[in-house]
Order: sequence, then C-alpha cells, then structure tokens
Amino acid sequence: MPAGDASLTTAQVNQKNALTAITVSTAIALMGVFGFSTGNAGVVGQTANPNSFAGFFAGNAVVTGTLTAAVKNAMVAFPDGSQRVLHCMESPEHWFEDFGTAKLKRGRAVVRLDPDFTKVIKRGDYKVFPAPEGDCRGLYVRRKGAASFEVRELMGAKSSVAFSYRIVARRKDIRGYTRFAKIDARFAKIDINTRLSLPGAATRAPRKGEPPGARLREALDRVDKQVRELREKGGTSRALPKQPPPPLHVRAPRRGKGAIRRRSPNPHIL
Repeated sequence: MPAGDASLTTAQVNQKNALTAITVSTAIALMGVFGFSTGNAGVVGQTANPNSFAGFFAGNAVVTGTLTAAVKNAMVAFPDGSQRVLHCMESPEHWFEDFGTAKLKRGRAVVRLDPDFTKVIKRGDYKVFPAPEGDCRGLYVRRKGAASFEVRELMGAKSSVAFSYRIVARRKDIRGYTRFAKIDARFAKIDINTRLSLPGAATRAPRKGEPPGARLREALDRVDKQVRELREKGGTSRALPKQPPPPLHVRAPRRGKGAIRRRSPNPHIL
C-alpha cells in the first residue's frame, strides 16, 4: 500500500488493470498472511536496502511449487559465534546423490544401492565414482544394475582395499525439462510510489468465466466474517486453505493440567 494508507486489519480487495488480487492479513492460529492473484504474484516484497531482506521467515518454510533464485546459500554457525555462508552446487539437470563406503575382497566388491534411494531415481541411468582409500592399481565400475553395482580392481589385481563411492542419478519424478532453459522472472516493477506496474501479459482482459470484482468482494466478506468468528470462538475455517500444523516451538502452549512448557530455539519467538 502507498505510504500513509491505514494498515489492514483482516482483508482488502484491490482491482487494477482488470487483474483482481485478494490480500488477507490476520493474527489467528491458521495463517498470518494469505495472498492470492488470478494472473500475477500473490505476494510481492521489495526493499531498497541491499543489507536487508525483501522477505524474512523466522521458522520453517514450505514451497509446493518450483523455487527459483539467483543464488542459493546456506547459513552455518561457526565456533566463534559468527554465521558463515556456504553455496549450493548447481546443475543443468535434476540429480540426486548418495555416498558410501565398501571394501574389495580379492579385487572385487558388489555394492547394493539403498532401497529408499532407488525409489526416487531413474535406476537405469546412474553414475558411480569409486575412490580407493589405500594402495592399489585403481578401480573401475564393471557392472551397474537396478539394485546394485560391481567395482573391480584394474588389471585383474586381487587387493582387499577399502574404497568410498559417490552415486549420481536423475530424479524419477521430473520429466520434460530442458537443459539451460530460459526463464523470465519478471512479474512486476514497483515505482517510487510503491504502485505495481504490471507486464503486458498480466494486463489482459479477464477471460470468460472469471469472477468479477463484486463476486470476489462477496467471497472476501465471507472470509472476513469467518476470521472474526475464529477470533471470538476459535476453531477452524473452511474458507481458508488447510495448513499443516506448525512446528512444536511455535504452537500455542497447552493450558491447565499437564501443560508442557517448551523454550523456543529462536529468541524472537516466545
């Protein structure tokens, strides 16, 4: 919202360029913020401060679709009390990895794949990279099957050396992707007045059958009513999507006898 506007209590309907969006902001047990759009981003966050964040989550985050980011980092605690950045390895294809150790017996070893790992990979096409952990003539992968692979020592040698291995396999659940596929991540540009300037694809006329603003307002009124009822009586709402239970450290504490007090690992969450 532009600066100076009153903050939202439960809901607001905003219609612009024939694109209708619903924003619900509450403080109930189900969700704090709910964003929905018929043709653009449901929620947009932006900051002009390069040392700040466009979005901040103090807790677990779940993404049911595709997560696209310019850079993906991990924040890791160091013994000196600081937080350090580690970067993700990237690939133009979808791979899963597994690691392990085994030992040759008279120059050969059959290694069984983890049964759970085989359930999520394309078993007919995987790579194995063995690395000896002792003196030998070298190793190679002689055979790969759906449930196991065989490693042998080079030149028919008969060592009994230990080795480690890395397995790389394509994901079973993803098909039809393109290597180095082009992506246009532009969805909205925000000017100095914080008003959305939508791309041409998002400013089309509504398709036949799309609900007009009046129907959306009616739907929002129903959501607003149920939000008020939840605040007064508690319980669940059918108008809002069902959410998974929050982690233990953010759940409301039990009242009365047998209540268990848990201290949150996050100092900002009581």
